[in-house]
Amino acid sequence: MIDISNVFRLGTNHTLSATTSSGATATSAFGDQTQTVMVTATAGCFVAFDPDRPATVAGSTYIAAGTPYLFRVQMSGSMCSAITGAGTASVYITELTR
Repeated sequence: MIDISNVFRLGTNHTLSATTSSGATATSAFGDQTQTVMVTATAGCFVAFDPDRPATVAGSTYIAAGTPYLFRVQMSGSMCSAITGAGTASVYITELTR
């Protein structure tokens, strides 16, 4: 029997343009049913999640370029922000539901 406990439905997609000063730039609020998001970036960067416009700093959670990461987020209103240590990156966030 196949274990489908880690299978998700794809939801809304968000794209952030992360720079060394973009921590104040955030996605719109995630949907009410979103508990998990998948995040991938074109360059290494730092991400943060919070319902109140997260302020990302170069000490937040680091994600490597080209690697998809799954994060559990607070339901109802969480947002994602991103910042790079140097240069720029496109950060792709996909809302996932069960």
